[in-house]
Amino acid sequence: MLGRVLGLLWACGLAAGSVTVVERPTVLYSSISPKLRIQTSAPIFGDVLESAISLKFTPSLKPSAYNISIVSDTVISLALNAGKKWTNPSSADGMTLYLTDLSINGANQIGENIAAVATVIPTPTVKRAEDNVIYSSGSSTKLVINGSNFRSKALKLVFDPPLEESRDYVVSVKNPNTMVLTRTTGTTWRDEPGPLKLRRIDTGGGYLRIDPAYGGVTVAVVQANLDAHGVTVISSPEQRLYQSESDITIRGEGFNTTANVLRFNNGLRGKGINYTAVEHTSNMLKLSLGSKSKWRSNPANLPGPLVLLAVDAGGGFVPVGPTTMKKGRTVATVFEDPKVSKQFKVIFQTHTHELWITGQGFTRGTYNTVFTFDPPLVNGEDVSVLVMNRTHAKVTLIQGKQWITSGFDASQLNLLKVMSVDTGAGPRSMGGIIVAKVKSDSEDHPSGVSVSRSTQVLYQTAAIRKLVITGSGFTEDTKLTFIPELTKDTDYTQRFVSDTKLILSLKKHKKWRPEGGSLLVRNVKIGKDDPVPVGSGGQGLQVAEILQDPEIEQSERIMFASHTRQLVVRGTGFSLEGTLLTLSPTKPSAYEVESLDPTEMILKLVEGEKWAEVEEGKSAHVYVTKVDTGAGEVIMPEDGVIVAKIESDLDDNHCDDSCEWALDGMCDDGSGSGRYWWDDDYGGYYGYDDDYYGYGYYYYGDDEFLAPVCDEGTDCTDCGGPKTSEQIVECDNSCQWANDGFCDDTRTSGLCDLGTDCHDCGSASASNFSTWDDDGWWDDDDNYWDVDDSFTFGSRTAGGDKEASGGGGMFISFLEGLVYLVGAVICGGGTYMALKWYKGQGSIPYHLAPTSEEHEFSKQGNTQVPITPDVHYT
Repeated sequence: MLGRVLGLLWACGLAAGSVTVVERPTVLYSSISPKLRIQTSAPIFGDVLESAISLKFTPSLKPSAYNISIVSDTVISLALNAGKKWTNPSSADGMTLYLTDLSINGANQIGENIAAVATVIPTPTVKRAEDNVIYSSGSSTKLVINGSNFRSKALKLVFDPPLEESRDYVVSVKNPNTMVLTRTTGTTWRDEPGPLKLRRIDTGGGYLRIDPAYGGVTVAVVQANLDAHGVTVISSPEQRLYQSESDITIRGEGFNTTANVLRFNNGLRGKGINYTAVEHTSNMLKLSLGSKSKWRSNPANLPGPLVLLAVDAGGGFVPVGPTTMKKGRTVATVFEDPKVSKQFKVIFQTHTHELWITGQGFTRGTYNTVFTFDPPLVNGEDVSVLVMNRTHAKVTLIQGKQWITSGFDASQLNLLKVMSVDTGAGPRSMGGIIVAKVKSDSEDHPSGVSVSRSTQVLYQTAAIRKLVITGSGFTEDTKLTFIPELTKDTDYTQRFVSDTKLILSLKKHKKWRPEGGSLLVRNVKIGKDDPVPVGSGGQGLQVAEILQDPEIEQSERIMFASHTRQLVVRGTGFSLEGTLLTLSPTKPSAYEVESLDPTEMILKLVEGEKWAEVEEGKSAHVYVTKVDTGAGEVIMPEDGVIVAKIESDLDDNHCDDSCEWALDGMCDDGSGSGRYWWDDDYGGYYGYDDDYYGYGYYYYGDDEFLAPVCDEGTDCTDCGGPKTSEQIVECDNSCQWANDGFCDDTRTSGLCDLGTDCHDCGSASASNFSTWDDDGWWDDDDNYWDVDDSFTFGSRTAGGDKEASGGGGMFISFLEGLVYLVGAVICGGGTYMALKWYKGQGSIPYHLAPTSEEHEFSKQGNTQVPITPDVHYT
């Protein structure tokens, strides 16, 4: 009773502010370090619940960011909650975290005794550098590693293969984003060729594992020292040429001035087999293609890069890029040889609205196909060209123009020819291929009734505009026959304006065409007269271009306010000649159209702009409110269609959904290591089969090359949150059964590798599927606290034995005595048996029968037992 009174008086005294906090400012990573321990000078946490403790910090740290656990009467531990940060340091040097208030049941225990409890530094990140090729020794003395939040103070690195600081290298931090390693004399980066990986980094808060699923981040690819290992090649994708074009120039350094042997990723071979090297200098090679060869042969993959993998300048092959990824250097962009097919299609001067040109090698999008005609037709002024695929292009006559603008003679044979084609690698002469015979319009309309060609643009159903038909000889009872078929008073209503003009209005729930395309008038019937054929003898004359109704596909792809540079908008009916979207709340000036096809638009964020203003921890939607594909603005219903979910740049996510194929249910960014990889529909890879020459790659066949469809970390929802190349994560969701609500790695069922089911299990060093264990993150906290193994949860005083007396104390004493008695019996029996065996008066009645392996081992008389993880001997 007296003890309790003294304890109460002691607690009251502490409430006056006599307690101090032991200042041991632990270094913490802002978002990675899991716990912070706080120790007081007096035992104030005995018989106190965690819920009774409240803390205040500077900078502010919300109670929702951590959980409190009582370790002993003088120590509490704060466990950082998932997705939270201790604070946001403004620089790599970090900032101090102060405890300004420690209250128990509302009573401040430390008064004005403010204490520094931690130094918070930003979490370092390391960038991948799989393109960085260095040599084992020789001239490769420096290695640059890029990332963020590097600190000179307390910097420690762990490499695979191991490198020892000061012995193998010295490190210099140039700035928070760059460090330079200088190799010391007489050492090598690696004994054998292969990747050099950074496995762990410590900038002051303890070692952090980097990309553990892959054994670390590759910071360089080490190649063997060769006599001519200084060969380098300059990438030149801007050098464009056609498949059969004769010469190509390769530039670089360290070439042999007499002879060089090259390895291309498509199996091209020199010495006259496919090409001949006709000129060698130390910084330039000139190659001439053989008469029956092509730089790249599979047209389905063109335009595409010609990749040089390795050069032998006399001392053996030296890869000019990482060999494991078959990247090499792009020395040219190869285009399919363009061709135009001859045809004698009859067209009329103005009544024929379009002409299809067939051939091969036509390009669209990044590269535009340009035809040169005779007689001349100016693209954009007289005609417009739309390439549908590599073999078909549609040439449309602009309203008010003619197929032959000068020198047309109705009595002569007027031919339209294609003189040259430029698909991206320069004009290629066609020698005057005939593509049409042009006739006079009078031959198309011998009667007085006519219809004028029109390129007015309408949507399939949207009644923004009416269809205007102009011509001559119209009456009140004029009847038109359309292609595709339309019925008067069923599909549309017709209003007679004059003998030269009719206005047609589409009826509700009807369409001008089932799909986008030209609307043609085939014939015109006036009263009871016979129908008058229109357009090339009844083949039809264009009166409108019908655009497919634009539709926007709803999506909540995850994006960041400014970190995500691309927004993919999917839908239907997008016009290749121009589509305008109105977004909300994104400003029109904040983005530009990067690419466009009929079902997808990719918008690129302008530097310095944001998709939306979002507070940290919150999100906002981006809507498409209006669409205009050429026939006027179509207003989306209600607030518009959601196309993205924008999160703050400060959120602790490591991925987004900017991949073109995001949200399709399949992982497309190459991070799905636990999924099937051989098909894009199952794992995010596509085969790179160029069908070159069948010689194969000098390490493996060309058909085996796989590459991810999208950049890593850009298919967040489908891949389960993979790491990106610029961020450090302790785990990922590459497990095939990730995101199913159950932990599936080696900590439970073992279906997947450790750390591959991050969502369900938590990181490999901090599980989230079981009760938090205060000592579960670090193997031993002795690195941080010198009192870790000496915490006491109670004290024994001189009067403690008296207080322990009673029924409970007697029961405990009885149990202790029973344990001692059993122990004495066992020890006594064991001693008796050992004594008899020693005197030879008996034998141990039971023994383990040796296995056949042990029996053989004993016969050999070996005294040294090899110890391996898989074999045990007794």
